[in-house]
Amino acid sequence: MFKRRERRSIFRFFYEVIFSLKGISRAIEYVGIRLKRIPDTPHKISLGVSCGIFASFTPLFGIHFLIAGLLSYVFRANVLASIIGTFVGNPITFPIITVFNLKLGEWILGSSAYSSDDGGKIFEGFLDFIFLIYKSLFTDGSIGEHSVPRMNEFFNGVFIPYSLGGFIFGIIIAIISYFLLRPLVSTYQKKRDSLKAKRLKKKLMRRKDEIILKEKEARDKILKEIFKKDCDKI
Repeated sequence: MFKRRERRSIFRFFYEVIFSLKGISRAIEYVGIRLKRIPDTPHKISLGVSCGIFASFTPLFGIHFLIAGLLSYVFRANVLASIIGTFVGNPITFPIITVFNLKLGEWILGSSAYSSDDGGKIFEGFLDFIFLIYKSLFTDGSIGEHSVPRMNEFFNGVFIPYSLGGFIFGIIIAIISYFLLRPLVSTYQKKRDSLKAKRLKKKLMRRKDEIILKEKEARDKILKEIFKKDCDKI
């Protein structure tokens, strides 16, 4: 009765799970809320987000948080804001970032090891490179002579162009983001502080009215007692 008329393919199922609009909107909303609640100056918050954005353009996947935190520490920015800034790099934006970084790096170096249609090979290259580095550093296994040409091809054809293009694009986007975010954060904080001041003022006024009312009631009570005593004497 409640079955779909058209059965979803496996690709469609994973697409809806990963790229769910509802999930993305919730993630964006959460990031915005966290960014608004950071208790710091507009300069440090904006600079922290910029550090996180720059880190997202580096090819060091998996440690963008650490890079962003280190950069924010060096530049005396907000660490939490830098971690939030790394959300710029996500499953939707990484393919776009990768293409732009590689194309710019290859254009500067004048070489092209992969075409724009080799996205799968590039991804496999990153995985192989990470696995081989891990194997050589944290295990007793050797890389092997057959893996050395593959590593050199990936390092020279992908890693270096990606790093060069990512460095340039990362700095440009980070600087633009800083100058866009700083006035927005400053305006929001001023508005927030103004609302807090108004709420505090209203609270103090209510408290003042309550104190005046209690004092009046106490004064009236004393006057009634005095009047009653005078009446009893008469």
